[in-house]
Amino acid sequence: MSERIDVLHVDDDPSVLDLTEAFLERELASVAVTSVTDPSAALDRLDDGEFDCVVSDYDMPGTDGLELFETIHSEHRKLPFVLYTGKGSEEIASQALNAGVTGYFQKGGPEQLRRLANRVQQAVDEHRTREIADRYSTVIDALGYPVYVVDETGVFRFVNEPFAELTGYDREEIIGSKPGFIKDDEAVAEAEHRLGRVLSSDGPDVERFSVDIVPKEGEPIPCRDHMAALPYEGECFEGSVGILRDVSDERARREELETKTRALDEAPVGITITDPDLPDNPMVYVNDRFVEMTGYDRGDAVGVNCRFLQGDDTDEEPVARLREAIDAGEPESVELLNYRKDGTPFWNRVSVAPIRDDDGSVSEWVGFQEDITAFKQREAALQRQNERLDAFAGIVSHDLRNPLNVAQGRVDMARELAEDPSHLDAAADALDRIESIVEHTLTLAREGETVGDPEPVAIGRIAADSWETVDTGSASLSNEADGEVLADPDRLRNLFENLVRNSVEHAGDDVRIRVGDLPDGFFVEDDGPGIPDSIRDALFEPGESGIEGNTGFGLAIVQEIATAHGWTVEAVDAADGGARFEIRGVERPS
Repeated sequence: MSERIDVLHVDDDPSVLDLTEAFLERELASVAVTSVTDPSAALDRLDDGEFDCVVSDYDMPGTDGLELFETIHSEHRKLPFVLYTGKGSEEIASQALNAGVTGYFQKGGPEQLRRLANRVQQAVDEHRTREIADRYSTVIDALGYPVYVVDETGVFRFVNEPFAELTGYDREEIIGSKPGFIKDDEAVAEAEHRLGRVLSSDGPDVERFSVDIVPKEGEPIPCRDHMAALPYEGECFEGSVGILRDVSDERARREELETKTRALDEAPVGITITDPDLPDNPMVYVNDRFVEMTGYDRGDAVGVNCRFLQGDDTDEEPVARLREAIDAGEPESVELLNYRKDGTPFWNRVSVAPIRDDDGSVSEWVGFQEDITAFKQREAALQRQNERLDAFAGIVSHDLRNPLNVAQGRVDMARELAEDPSHLDAAADALDRIESIVEHTLTLAREGETVGDPEPVAIGRIAADSWETVDTGSASLSNEADGEVLADPDRLRNLFENLVRNSVEHAGDDVRIRVGDLPDGFFVEDDGPGIPDSIRDALFEPGESGIEGNTGFGLAIVQEIATAHGWTVEAVDAADGGARFEIRGVERPS
């Protein structure tokens, strides 16, 4: 059904108005004619309602048709206006067309009325098409998408400013060129193939496909082309129209997502993602390592809560901690005894963390699952070893020391009673050496324990205190340290004592020792002969020493103390040729 046409007809002759109205109603499918004899009344009608076209006489009392047109045109610039007059002349026709009227006809018989009706229909159709085009143009401009029109010969006939901005060319450079101007041959062939599909009888109305636009400068720009054929009748194809969308960011996000997904899939630890919005917070994703570690494939795991890995010997305490953390929306890490699909147990270090939306609500939970069975086995073996070491230390401390004390006492008594005690000196020295080895062995075992609660300690003060407890002879100390570290004071003092004693024993009583700060620790150095090449590689091994009679436990104890604090110790050559010990990785008080 045709859309109705509303016509305002202005003529001072009522008979002309009646005849024109009757003829328009007969010739046009759906029309409503409003007839007025007074031009001022016509202006009032325009203010009160909407019309699709104005038909006006030229010669009327008080004004003429061109003056009426100018008045109407000032307020309704796009409204079609047809001048239909009985006072025709070339001069009036010229004035009318120059003024911008839509049409000019002289009054006459049925043929002229028919021509008038056709022109009214045509003018209204053009006006409505132009309004639609303007409306769509406004929408397209608001969206900011690049738009192009290619004619039937494959030449750009129109591109908008966003299209020009995308390519880096001026519109004048693009219009009149072929698509190969901004595409490579493969992209041109793909567009032609897609257009062929649109033009086929069973093809889609719109083709959507990827295309790389080659700009004036820079790398090709990935876009998505939405292409359709321009409306045409019969076999006369008139061209195509398209809208481009720059998908560079979309492609980058997709590639980033693919990289992240691949990283998740191929991560060396099990990764799971759960959805708390679903009943029982089930897993919605598991990676390859989870499948490998548990023996459950994705079909078994996705859609259920991960508690199915628990079994009879799973400790409830870490499970409760996990549950409480999830209820509170907080991250947590626990160690659980879990079970594989075949029933074999394994130790699982489970860490969970919430993923939050912009509003702070938890949208997913991510879980990291690491098989620590080998670590737990080593931990148990180490515990058993430590227990044996404690037992050995007890034997050394009590069962060995008691007979040692007895032997030392008997040798001392024998020396007092002997006429020539010199032959017992070697035995006394040997017993003293055994006692020194026992003391250092116990110290080494004790210093290997991890420091649990360090406190701020001034390096310079500890170094000075240690100096006073060691027999340093005529050696000198340059104490340049003024920083603080977090440490166990007694064990740090033991570290300095052993380093000072090591310098005095290896460099002599007149050695000069210097203590100072490092950006991440401190150092102790001397001006002695340096580190012998023969023991450099095994310097911190128990029993290594370059001096006869020395137990070689001092530097081993230094390393154990440093390791217990989480520090490192390294022996290097001092600037003046002596030995320098650098302790790094030291934490400072905040």
